[in-house]
Amino acid sequence: MFDWNDLRYFLAVARSGSTLSASRNMKVSQATISRRVTILEEAIGVQLFIRTPAGYRLTPRGEAVLGAAEAVEDSVCAFSANIAMESRRLAGTVRLTTVESAANAWVIPALGLLRARHPDIRVEVITTDENLDLLRGDADLALRFGNRPTQDALIVRHLMDMEEAFYASQEMAERCGLPATIAELCRYPLVLNVDRNGFVNNWVAENLPEAHIVHRANTLSGLIASVRSGIGASVLPCLMGDDLRGVVRLLPPIAELKTPGWMVTTDEARRQPHIRAVIDFVVDQIQFWLTRRTSHMQAVQAA
Repeated sequence: MFDWNDLRYFLAVARSGSTLSASRNMKVSQATISRRVTILEEAIGVQLFIRTPAGYRLTPRGEAVLGAAEAVEDSVCAFSANIAMESRRLAGTVRLTTVESAANAWVIPALGLLRARHPDIRVEVITTDENLDLLRGDADLALRFGNRPTQDALIVRHLMDMEEAFYASQEMAERCGLPATIAELCRYPLVLNVDRNGFVNNWVAENLPEAHIVHRANTLSGLIASVRSGIGASVLPCLMGDDLRGVVRLLPPIAELKTPGWMVTTDEARRQPHIRAVIDFVVDQIQFWLTRRTSHMQAVQAA
C-alpha cells in the first residue's frame, strides 16, 4: 500500500516536468520530491517517469496513473469543498475569464443554476481573447482554447476538443456551389481573424495560397456576423456553426484546426469553496451540453 500523500508529489512533477519546479510549488526540498516519487514508484511497482537531463517525462504507465491521480485529487477537493459548504454559506466574488462565444454558450447559462443554489456568490465574467494572468490575480479561473497553458503553478483540466470547419451563408453556398475539396474553397471570399499569425490564418496561407481574403474580424462573434451577412466564408467551431440558422457547413471538420479547451485556475483559488462551486457548475454545464449535442448528432445521422 502506498502513501496517498505521495500522489501530491507525483502530480506536482507531472504538471511541472521537473522536481525543481515541483519543489518550488510545494515549498519542500527537491530531494523530498524526488524521494517521494521514487517511493511511490516502488510501492506500486510502476516506473512513472523517464528521467532526463531536461526534466521528467511521463511513461505510458505514468500517463494512466495521472488520470487516476487527478480523479483522486478532484474527489478530495470536492469533499473539502462540501465540508466547507456544510459549515458555512458560500459567498464571495469569483472572476472568470473566457472568450465571448464560450461565455454566451456555457458560462452564463451555468450561472443561472449557480445563483439558484448559492445566491451569495457573485461572478464577474471577463470576456476577452487575451490570456489574463491568473497567477498575478487578474482572474480566479479561465476557460481557454488553444495550446495547453504551460505555467508551472497553474491547475489545468482538459474539457473538450472543438472541431472547426468552413461555413458560409446559405445564399453564398448556393451561389458559389458547395466545394468538394479544400482547394475549391478558393471560389469563396474568405473572412479571417485579425491576428495574422493565428493558427487558422497560418493554415489558410499554407493550404489556400490563392484565397481571396475580403474581411477580417477580431472576435468569434464578428466572424459569425460576417458569415451570416454574406461577406464571406470563415472557419467556425462546429459546436456553434452547426446551430446557426441560414448558415451551412461547406466541408467536414479540418483535423489540423481542432482546438482543445481547458479549465484553468490556481491551486490557491481552487481550494476556496465558492470558487470551486463555480468551477463545478461551469464544467457540469459544458459536459451536459456536449453530451446532449453528441446524442442529437447521432440521432440525426441514424435518421
